[in-house]
Amino acid sequence: MFEKTLAHERFITKSINDLVDLAIAERDHASQIFLQWYVTEQIEEEENDNDIIAKLKLVGTGTENNNGLFLLDKELGTRITTVLTDFSKGIEAGMKAAATA
Repeated sequence: MFEKTLAHERFITKSINDLVDLAIAERDHASQIFLQWYVTEQIEEEENDNDIIAKLKLVGTGTENNNGLFLLDKELGTRITTVLTDFSKGIEAGMKAAATA
């Protein structure tokens, strides 16, 4: 599952990079700034997936090693997700919120 998740994150990264390339080509500086958060977020997402995959390979995924999987599950359960800027109310509201944060 995490291999498929990583593949999907790589697809998302490529899509965001394509948008950045378009913004650069169009000299759309506001969109470049807006997209930078997503670029940074994708770096973190791919790193997280790679870390989880490495840990899964280390502990194994067979039924003989339930303790390692249990500890990994417990560790992953403590992760906190944060969203720096809420763009759900539109780009302008999100940009204002980010500027005052």
